[in-house]
Amino acid sequence: MFFTFLFIIGTLILNTLSEDIVKPNIVFIVADDLGWDDVSIHGSDQIMTPNIDIMGYEGTILHQYYTDSLGTASRSALFTGKYAIRLGTHGSSIAATEDGGVPLSERLLPSYLQDAGYTTHLLGKWQLGHSRKSYLPTSRGFDTFYGFVTGSVDYYTYSHVESFNGSAFFGLDLFENTHPVDNQTGHLADIITDQAIQIIRNHDINKPLYLHVSHAAPHAGGGLVHLQTPEDTINANDHIAHSARRLYAGMVTGLDKSIGNIIAALAEREILDNTLIIFVSDNGAAPVGATQNFGSNLPLRGTKGRPWEGAIRSIAIVWHASITPQIWNGLFHVTDWLPTLVAAAGGKAPTGIDGVNQWNALTKDEDSSRKRLLLTVDDLNGWAAYRDGDFKIIIGDVDKETSVYLGNEFKELRLPVHLYESTLLSSEAAHVFKEILDLYLDLDEIFHKRDKLSLRSKHNISQEFNFCVPSRESGCLFNITADPLETTNLWPSLPDVVRRMVLRLRYYWAQINPRCLVKIDKKSDPSLRDFVWSPWLKDNEQVAKPIRDRPRFPLKVLVGELQYLIDSKFNNFSETMSAYVKSMADSFLENVSELFSF
Repeated sequence: MFFTFLFIIGTLILNTLSEDIVKPNIVFIVADDLGWDDVSIHGSDQIMTPNIDIMGYEGTILHQYYTDSLGTASRSALFTGKYAIRLGTHGSSIAATEDGGVPLSERLLPSYLQDAGYTTHLLGKWQLGHSRKSYLPTSRGFDTFYGFVTGSVDYYTYSHVESFNGSAFFGLDLFENTHPVDNQTGHLADIITDQAIQIIRNHDINKPLYLHVSHAAPHAGGGLVHLQTPEDTINANDHIAHSARRLYAGMVTGLDKSIGNIIAALAEREILDNTLIIFVSDNGAAPVGATQNFGSNLPLRGTKGRPWEGAIRSIAIVWHASITPQIWNGLFHVTDWLPTLVAAAGGKAPTGIDGVNQWNALTKDEDSSRKRLLLTVDDLNGWAAYRDGDFKIIIGDVDKETSVYLGNEFKELRLPVHLYESTLLSSEAAHVFKEILDLYLDLDEIFHKRDKLSLRSKHNISQEFNFCVPSRESGCLFNITADPLETTNLWPSLPDVVRRMVLRLRYYWAQINPRCLVKIDKKSDPSLRDFVWSPWLKDNEQVAKPIRDRPRFPLKVLVGELQYLIDSKFNNFSETMSAYVKSMADSFLENVSELFSF
């Protein structure tokens, strides 16, 4: 009887504790190719993003957040917690005509959240494989999917065009789960927002929600018309002189409005106060290049798809009602989301991943759990970047024309800019936070934070710098904490740091799952399936894969590099041997003393 009583009491206590632990809803919003300079929280007065800014001022801003340099690499790292080199998803993003995806041996973030009791939904972009049904979102942990599977689509017709060798494949790329949607109308950003609001309104609040909203904006469109946005968002940016930049700004305005509407929907459903909202971009903007969207990464160098800060250092904001607002300067990498969110959900992250759990660091204002990270690798083009503490190293053959500050010509104005304070205070997010959460904006504190976030106000841009651009003979080394604009090359003056970081890059390079050149599969042609980008291979269908030799390390062996390696290994060996001999001697003396004790 006594043990039965204890069992009942223990069960009651456990049930009470489990009821007290309320798992947060998670809404994860991803922008596509959004530039550092294209959010007003970073100090830009050209494009206003009041909803994003309010979320940042009232939340935690990750000021040193790093992604990979291209979409598939960044998204695969987010969902697996692993560097893209381990998955074979680094470098060029998966093409629409390519048989490939995140390896099926990998378990993705939504499946871990399903284990923790979450309902999981993906809206918008996928681009992690669609040649086989087993690669699709609903086969990888998402309960529902409404969006597109290639890298980009036309914002009004939802079609994707893939051009090569003077010809093109084209077809519809909009799906509900695995079924094509051919009766949709409207701008894609509005459609994704409406779908998000519908999911929030219909959600069973007795279960935690994971809603991943992966916007197409402001990526260039995937049809034959690249910059498309509703007229009202263009009018909101009529002060911008460059006409293409004005269209891009309209796409960002639509993205910002979407975030405000999602926040309002969460408040309407009365679940905002227990919802973790995250906003990031998958990588930097493309001011030049094949996917040019006229975004700006200034004052950072470079464009998407390169190893410079403009491609890989991105905006990231985390908001929850219980998290103290702050600018968090710790290192955070895209691979950290999986273990961090699994921890937030009360689950246990897998071992053997590259991501680290930053949940306590974010919620308790602790130092970052991360001190170093592999930034980006492209073994086809032959370059790599790595960060260790304050230092960042870049090696390999990087295009000089895209290694400078790009987009200055986009900054011209033809009319006065809108007043920042009034735009901020009239936003949907400001209204919701004030009326629902009783949060009032302190404008003095806001301007103080905005000034701290503005890299432009602390570092000068000059095209007259003798820019370091790496080659196979010599790389570039920067103190990126003091010099985020990558102006001063420390390679010649810090040989020990160079050797140590190059050796670390060699270690990662040896682990690369080599990326092969895209092989176009003619069976992928949508015209064979009613002009729809549907899977064209069976899950178990065997297809010959090209075999690629181990890629060559993109830097010649440095003078003294081998000696540095030998010295460091020898020192470790000497220390190990000394400790071993000392332990043997101590043991011998102890035994002898026992032998002669009386």
